[in-house]
Order: sequence, then structure tokens, then C-alpha cells
Amino acid sequence: MDDPVGIRTSRQRPSFVWIGFLTAGFFGTGCVSKQLEADLQVGRESVVGQIAELDSQNRSGEKLSVDWKTAVKLLEDQNLGLQQGRARMEQLRKTRDEQWKNWVPRLGFYASLLSGLSELGTLGTSDLSASVVAPLNIPNPMTERAQAFANALAYLEGTASMELTYRRQVVALYRIFSRYESLLERQTAMEKELDREDTAAAGLGFLETRASQRELAQSLEANLAQILNLPGKSPVPVPGTRPDLGYEKRIAGLVPGKNYGLLAVRLSAYQIEAALLRQKGVELQQWPNVWSSATTPALYDTGPGESGGSFEADRISLFAGLSRSYDITGREADGIRTARENTDFVKKNLRLRLDQESREWIRLRNRYDQILLKQALAAERLQLLKERNRGSALADLTALRAGRDALASVEVAKEQLELEVWVWDDDKWR
Repeated sequence: MDDPVGIRTSRQRPSFVWIGFLTAGFFGTGCVSKQLEADLQVGRESVVGQIAELDSQNRSGEKLSVDWKTAVKLLEDQNLGLQQGRARMEQLRKTRDEQWKNWVPRLGFYASLLSGLSELGTLGTSDLSASVVAPLNIPNPMTERAQAFANALAYLEGTASMELTYRRQVVALYRIFSRYESLLERQTAMEKELDREDTAAAGLGFLETRASQRELAQSLEANLAQILNLPGKSPVPVPGTRPDLGYEKRIAGLVPGKNYGLLAVRLSAYQIEAALLRQKGVELQQWPNVWSSATTPALYDTGPGESGGSFEADRISLFAGLSRSYDITGREADGIRTARENTDFVKKNLRLRLDQESREWIRLRNRYDQILLKQALAAERLQLLKERNRGSALADLTALRAGRDALASVEVAKEQLELEVWVWDDDKWR
């Protein structure tokens, strides 16, 4: 009571410290927000600049002729989907091959400072402590073997999935080339027919058709630029460079499970093995739990007031144990039964899917034979129409167009079926 001012001052000192911390935190948060807004503004300006650059390139209409072999090479080197797939495969490979690194001791450095608020002004080396440690990791042979098996399976499944992705990308590229080539053929045929018609009467329809064809060409060029990862470019497929699928003679020799659909067989096998691995993992939990560990002294350790370090090898201690818990609720048994049922379900579902694919293969073969027959009939009818109108000034162009369109429609359907077969035709991808 003799010195109330001194008492009040001593009680208020800590509050000043807390106010200082809160003020620093408040201003620190404000600085972070301003910095974030500045970074976002830079990012927005960069995006706007890229938009303007790409828009200028697209408006310039610069064309880039790309033949089939060049397009496939660009696809393999630059396609973003394939690049991401390769990065994923590299990560899976490292996970599989570098599992042993989980067992290697890792150096760690720790430092601490211990001082009271009233002693902040007298900080020294005696208040600091530091240590360097290298903890030992002793792997469990059972769980490590299961993990190694899972890593190897993930890599194999990723390899097959990557192969399927590549095949589908090449097929998508083929579709673009095919559609662009068909478009050029239609444009050529339309120009020839226009010479034989009344230009004034056909003018409006011709302009509308030509505008539609130009729009389709631009769309195909955009799709090609996207799949080849060529932003700002207008790649144009070179006609006549894509390979002939030629399944008229090959399809009879394709046998599912032998030279057709082996990639699908591999993927299915991985699904079964993954289900079995999950089942084994659940069953493994019922085994006694083997555990091991080790304690090691710090490689280098200094505490308050110490000037050196110490390391004593005799202080390394190893521990190992075996434990087994018993579940009286029945949950563990239910878990094992559920895992086995899931594995059985995967096998049954696979068998049902194989049956569906076998039936689909039969239907596809029948559809292909029917299309070959339709193609022959359409080609014969078109040839008759051409001979009937040969040398006639009043040629029936409507019938000729209908015959040509019918043949083109059959050929498109035939190519779509061939592309479905191509994806799973293993010999074509070797």
C-alpha cells in the first residue's frame, strides 16, 4: 500500500508485452494480405498478356502443315496427358525402387532457447541448447513385404494404364486426321459440282455450306493444336499420310485373349490381385503384431552451460516385442469375411464383364461384316449413277450426291468400328 504506483506498474508490464505481440501480428497479417494481392495482380497481368499474345497468333491465321508421323512424334513428346502419365510413372517407379530409403537413419537438428520474460535483456549462449540426432528405423518384415508387393503392383497397373492412355490418344489423333481429310474431299467434290450447276441458283446454299466447312476446319485445327500441345498455332493435317487400318483381312485372325485384348486382360488381372492384396492386408491384422524400435543418444548434444558434445555408443538400446489382441465384439471376423466377399465379388464381376465383352465382340464382328456388304452395295450403286449420267448435260446431281453421301456414311461407320478394334489390337501396337 506504500507504493501503489510501483505495484500497478509491475502488473502492467506483461500486458505491454502482449500488446506488442498482438500489434506485430496485426500488422504482419496486413502486410501478408497486401503482398498476396500484389502477387495476384502480377498473375492476372501475366494471364491477360498471354491471352493477348495467343489471340494475336490465332488471328494471324498462320498454318503449320503436319503429316501423320510428325503428329505422332509431337503427341508423344508434348501431349500434356502423356507428360502427366510419365511423371506419375516415374513417381511410382521411385516408390517401388526406393522403399529401402525409409529404413535409412535421417539426421535431425534441434535447437531451443529457454529464458524468462524478465531475463530477455541478458540472453547468452548459456540459454541455448542444440542437438543432432540420427534415429534408427527398424522395418517390420511382414508389413514391409506387403508394402513392397503393393508398390510393385501399382507400378505394373500404372504401366498398363499408361499404355491404354497412349493408344486412346493416338486413336483420337487419327480421328482428327480422318475427319479433316474427308472435309477436304467434300470441298473438292462441291467445287466440281458447282461448275456444272447454275451458279446464281446455287450461290446461297454454296456460301452456307462453305461457311460451315470453314468452321469445321477451324474446330479440327483447334482440336489438333490441343492434343499436340501447340497453343497459338494452327496445325493442318496433311491428307493421305495417315496409315490404312486395313481390317478387312485382319479382323478374321483376331482372337480375344490371344492377339486381341491382352492389355485388358492385364488390367483385369491387376484388379484381382489388388483385391487379394487388400484381403491379405485385413487377414494380416489378425496375426501377432511384431514391433521393434531403437533409442540412440544424440550424435552431438549441448545444453545450457555446456561447451561440447557427447556420444556414447553403449547407450544404443534395441527393443522388440510381440503382441496379440483378441476381439470379443466380432468386428475382426466381420472384417475378414467382408474382405473375402469383396474379392469374390471382383472375380464374379470380372467374369460377367468378360462374358459381356465376348458377346460384344461377336456383335462387332457381325456389324463389321454387314458394313462391308453395305459398302460394296453403296459403291456399286454410285458407280451405276455415274455411268448413267456420264456425258449428260442434265446430269441428276441430286441422285449422285445421295449416292456419294450414302457411301461416305457407310465408310465413316466402318472406320469407327475399326478404331474400336484398333485400341485392343495388340499386334498393331508392337
